Amino acid sequence: MSEDDDRLIYFAGSPFARMGRVFIREWHLHIAEAEAPFPPPDWLFELNPLGQVPALALGAERLFPTLVVLERLWELAGSPASAYAPESEKQLLLTTLQAGDALVAALYQRWAGLAPVGENHIGYDPAARNLARFVSVLRWVAVEGRLREGLTLPGVAVACLLLWSDARGGPAWWEHDGLAALVDGLAARETFRKTQPQPWRPG
Repeated sequence: MSEDDDRLIYFAGSPFARMGRVFIREWHLHIAEAEAPFPPPDWLFELNPLGQVPALALGAERLFPTLVVLERLWELAGSPASAYAPESEKQLLLTTLQAGDALVAALYQRWAGLAPVGENHIGYDPAARNLARFVSVLRWVAVEGRLREGLTLPGVAVACLLLWSDARGGPAWWEHDGLAALVDGLAARETFRKTQPQPWRPG
C-alpha cells in the first residue's frame, strides 16, 4: 500500500470496521475500503500494533483504534454537530465500543473451543462476565434520551454491534424498544445494506 493512499482496512465481518465504512459512504469521503483476509494476517500489526481493524491510513499517517478512526472521519466530514457532540457523547461512544470488545472476546472464546484447563483462581468465568458487561451496557445505553435520533457516531456504533450480534448468535437485545427502533431505522439505510456482514455460525 502506497503512503499516498487513503484507505480504511477492514474485515468483511467486523462490526467496528463497519462503523467506519458506513460513515465513509454516508459522508462521501474519498477514502478507499481495503478488505484484509481473516484470520488476521501478521502484516496487520504494521498498520495497527493491536493487529485489529479498523486501521485508517491517511497518507503516511496510521490511525487506530476505532474511537480515533471514527472521530477522524467525523472531522474529515466537517465535524457535523448532528453526528457527534464530543463533550456529551464521547463517554457514550467509548463505553459502547468497550462493550463491543467484551462481546467479541466472549464469542471468540466460545468459537475457539477454549475451556478451563485448571483451577479457577479469579472466581468467575471471563466469557460469561464479558457477556454480562455487554448486556449491562445495553441497558445503560437504552435509557431514554441517551441516544439521539439520526445518524450519530454512538448510534451507528450501537447498531453495528447489535446487527453483528444478530448475525453471530449473540445475546438477545430486542426487548429494548428504543434500541430496536434505532437499529431498524439505520439498518434500512443503503450504507448499512451495502456493508452487511454475512450470517455465520460456528461449525
